[in-house]
Amino acid sequence: MNTLEHEDNQPSPEDRRQYPRLPLRAYAQMQYSSKGWEAHLLDISASGIKLGLLSEHLLRKGDALRVHVMLDDFPAFTHSGKKSLHLHGRLAHVRDHILGLEFQPDTPADKNLLDELLTQLSAQESR
Repeated sequence: MNTLEHEDNQPSPEDRRQYPRLPLRAYAQMQYSSKGWEAHLLDISASGIKLGLLSEHLLRKGDALRVHVMLDDFPAFTHSGKKSLHLHGRLAHVRDHILGLEFQPDTPADKNLLDELLTQLSAQESR
């Protein structure tokens, strides 16, 4: 069996990714319907994030979420005055308290901030 495939001959989620994930530790707030949770962002790409939830949940794959990533601790990313990145998307996977979210930025300003963030994280990663 190819090491890049699971037993069902499907590529692993990591092999299906279109964009590389970059490590980023940040605080985030998640919303599903009228419920909210605090989370830690673990990594990010141009279209996905991995989150660690800090409390119990009943979320499932496919649930639509809104996520606000707090960038207060990253002054290099907030020179525009925007201190949080607003995203919306669907859960791609749920493994206990670790969630994978496929997302879109909420606004063009969020898209610009995301692009800037990813550029700087890539530069740090290549050092």
